[in-house]
Amino acid sequence: MALGDVCAERVTGNLALLSVFLGAGELSSERLVAYVGAIAPFMMGALAAGIATNGRHPHAARVVGYRVEWVFIVAATVTAVIVSAGIPGDQSESLFLTDGIIDEDMIPPPARLVIVGLLAFAMGIHNALMRRHGVSDVATNVLTLTLAGLVSESRLARGVSTQWQRRLGSILLYMVGAVIGAALLRWDVSAPLVAASILFTIVLWPVTRGPRPAPVT
Repeated sequence: MALGDVCAERVTGNLALLSVFLGAGELSSERLVAYVGAIAPFMMGALAAGIATNGRHPHAARVVGYRVEWVFIVAATVTAVIVSAGIPGDQSESLFLTDGIIDEDMIPPPARLVIVGLLAFAMGIHNALMRRHGVSDVATNVLTLTLAGLVSESRLARGVSTQWQRRLGSILLYMVGAVIGAALLRWDVSAPLVAASILFTIVLWPVTRGPRPAPVT
């Protein structure tokens, strides 16, 4: 979002803003390119992962897919580091406006488009794989249904929420990640991506281990 008010993963937000600006008659060519530049790579990533996952070896597709996702996230991180390093010292101090908000004019539009596109492609892969191999009630992008389930199935609503801890944990982790990412922007535009790459590298092996063997009966 710091690279042009677009989301690499939350396509709902991109589509909503695109529609709002279109309806208000304020959809500039720059905004159109920014939104399409995020939505199209996301769809391409989801398509690639879907073709692999819907094949004859879906578990093998997971093993390969998360590694491909990692490659694109690291590529986006490297690109952001290079772009950030190319900003002169006197200008890098003015990279941020008040409250840690990125001054988008300091980052060339082509670079922003490349970074967001790489991330969006990776997130397309991620979401396609999570639909099949994800954990129930552990959301990685949109928490609307998670929050609705947490409240609507709670004891206050006379329901039986058997997974309220998982849902609440998912919401809290999401918020903590957003807070940390925004705080890291105060140091450098590439800092959140560096942190994400390190974290994903740590969890890459567990998520690509493959299916567990069936228990012996």
